[in-house]
Amino acid sequence: MSTKNVALLSPVTMLALLLTAVALFVAYLKVTYLHMPLRPGEESNIWTVEARIDFTGRNGPARVTFQLPQETPGFTVLNENFVSRGFGLSIEDNSSGRDAVWTIRRSQGEQALFYRQQVYQESRVAAEQEDALPTSEFPEVPQYPEPLASAIDDVLTRARNESADIFTFATRLIAILADANDENVRVIRDARPRSQWVPLVQEILAGARIPSRIVYGISLREDFIDQGLITWLEVNNGERWRGFNPETGEAGYPNGFYPWAKDLTELVDTDDGVRNLTLSFSTARTAINQVELAQEVEAGINSGLMNFSLYSLPIPTQDVYKVLLMVPLGALVIAFMRVMVGIPTFGTFTPILIALAFRETQLGWGVTLFVAILSAGFLVRVGLANLRLLLVPRLACMLIVVIGLMVLMSLFSARIGFTQGLSIALFPMVILTMTIERMSIVWEERGSRETLKETIGTLIVSVAGYYVMNHPLLMHLMFNFPELLLIVLAGCMMFGSYNGYRLSELLRFKDLVKGNA
Repeated sequence: MSTKNVALLSPVTMLALLLTAVALFVAYLKVTYLHMPLRPGEESNIWTVEARIDFTGRNGPARVTFQLPQETPGFTVLNENFVSRGFGLSIEDNSSGRDAVWTIRRSQGEQALFYRQQVYQESRVAAEQEDALPTSEFPEVPQYPEPLASAIDDVLTRARNESADIFTFATRLIAILADANDENVRVIRDARPRSQWVPLVQEILAGARIPSRIVYGISLREDFIDQGLITWLEVNNGERWRGFNPETGEAGYPNGFYPWAKDLTELVDTDDGVRNLTLSFSTARTAINQVELAQEVEAGINSGLMNFSLYSLPIPTQDVYKVLLMVPLGALVIAFMRVMVGIPTFGTFTPILIALAFRETQLGWGVTLFVAILSAGFLVRVGLANLRLLLVPRLACMLIVVIGLMVLMSLFSARIGFTQGLSIALFPMVILTMTIERMSIVWEERGSRETLKETIGTLIVSVAGYYVMNHPLLMHLMFNFPELLLIVLAGCMMFGSYNGYRLSELLRFKDLVKGNA
């Protein structure tokens, strides 16, 4: 096995790949099932669908049964509720789904029952059913009287000759039936009232032994009040269902078509205690933040995925973690800059803390204030070196001096109305103290050139860390998907196992490389 393959199969590489796979899998589940947003500020539309049943009571017992919508691919029901003052309510399961049953001992006067649900549309078009239909479910050929039988036979023959499969057959059949000038079509249309048109088309499809069903639904495209359901037709080719416009034969569904029931004669069933019954539907669209939507979905399905979310914490704690979760990214930047690029810095995590201070001061003023206090502190440190103090007392003196310099700069800034200078109090004074100490040691041991190089390197890494830790997309992803910390961990592990040349070394020895070439 080659050295390259051995490196790829090293324990560090395998562990890094495992951590990355786990993080991506958990994030994928949260995006797929909870619809967690991948970008900050994303919004989605949720629809409030309300069914209203009005009737007049006969001053006696009354029972109203209403077909509730079935689960539909492409739609998620966030919640549902019922409004029925004075009525008993029970939910009953049946072969076609669920029924809401309202009952009352004495119903008198005008009554109104409401069923309301909030729906999130996952896709623009309702998904087609992929269930195969057993052969035994293919319909029997209906028997029609003449001249209707001859008219239907002629229409079926024409549609068969002009089509290539079941779906194109359905399209051509409905298109032929839409031609009111055709003599056979007129015979067919006169056989049934207009309200029975879709069941008639279903029967004609049965004449060709093609399975079909009537679907009642709502188009979640725009708000409306007090309207009925849309009647649609679905045809099965033995493998899947496809929707067709029963008036034109056009394949597909209306925009945002939300199926409510299938193959039902009546959505509402009542007893003799009810009269003057009407059923109407209304919809309203509401824009909701994608994170709030994810919380609503989690409340409905209770998947446990939100256990990996920080939104369950108190808001002050959330604000703290919005900052802390960016620190690992800063550490990743430092690992890359030190190991891969070869930029020297004062200390390992000093650039991260300085970058955090830049979050409050803004980058330009932060760099200016940092350089100013670092220069002033360095001059004081050079003066203290002549006193030959012990290390710990000298560091204590430098800490006091740094804080004093920060106070003086804040007072001076306030005096001249320079508000940005007040933010110097947010700088990490201990880190500044250690940085000044490190500068003076490097100055004494390796000279001014190395001191300047490490100072510039510290600023470069701090600026890079600032941009990474303040990127809106990265901040959003790390807070909403904290499992991505595993990917950051994997990246740091991979940098830790790197033993090749740094970029700075390649530039340093470029003349030697050219000479060998």
